[in-house]
Amino acid sequence: MEDKFKSLSIEDFYKRFPNSKSCLNYLAHQKWASGFTCKHCGHHRYCSGGKPHIRQCSKCRYKESATANTLFHKVKFDLLKAFNIVYLIATSKKGISSCELSRKLQVRQKTCWLFRLKVLQAMKSHQKVGLSGKVELSDFKIGMKKTLQNGQEVQYKKIVVLAIEKKGKGISHGYAISTNSRSAKEINRLSDRCVNLDAKITCYKKHGYDQICQKYPVVKRIRKSKKSIMPLSNRMKNSITTWLRGTHHHAELLQYYLDEFCYRFNRNKMKAEIFDHLLERMVRHRPRTYLDIIH
Repeated sequence: MEDKFKSLSIEDFYKRFPNSKSCLNYLAHQKWASGFTCKHCGHHRYCSGGKPHIRQCSKCRYKESATANTLFHKVKFDLLKAFNIVYLIATSKKGISSCELSRKLQVRQKTCWLFRLKVLQAMKSHQKVGLSGKVELSDFKIGMKKTLQNGQEVQYKKIVVLAIEKKGKGISHGYAISTNSRSAKEINRLSDRCVNLDAKITCYKKHGYDQICQKYPVVKRIRKSKKSIMPLSNRMKNSITTWLRGTHHHAELLQYYLDEFCYRFNRNKMKAEIFDHLLERMVRHRPRTYLDIIH
């Protein structure tokens, strides 16, 4: 375990990835570890594409690089700096803003912002681990400000639906989604993705939760007030709100930031392996463009 923790140091990061070529070799190894499959014709045999990180299909002659069809697809800046962004995001306990990444790496802030969102896309839950046992379902509002092109500042709120799994006196796992309403449809959207049918639910006494109570065993329903809350859900809500204000200062692309928070929270014991885990997810994820991300 000591060696794994040492690998998180910036010194060892540069020993492992001294240049862009080492990053390409890593991506090639991860991408084709289970064998080559041509994206055009599905053929499994290949020959060298002229460079170590490029493979050419021996049937249709299609060439594919190690970055193609991954979240590193068409990266416009030095690949070593892209890996460094992943490293800084993965190993920063509370996350890191695009402005701070720009300052550290001498890369344009907008470039860091866009690539950072690609990294956050890899943090999105695969819903492989459903919540079981005692589960709390709740919702809350996050207030935000948005500056329009004419300089006018607009205040508005977004709603977050939250599901947490209780373990002992704390929380073992949690998931959150950004919604436009507290309707049964939106609450079901989260429960269908993240909550196992054997879970025992505690939720608020609101109409939006009525359908949930018909699907799951219900332990308790609480009439929400200042004095009557779910302590663990309220703790998670406060953590999310404080983290958003401290790291991001806004939440226009709220779902990306909720995915990042839950990814970090659910893997808080994976301190040593989280960098490699995130790189692997980025290699296996389909490419995303700027327009994909902002819409």
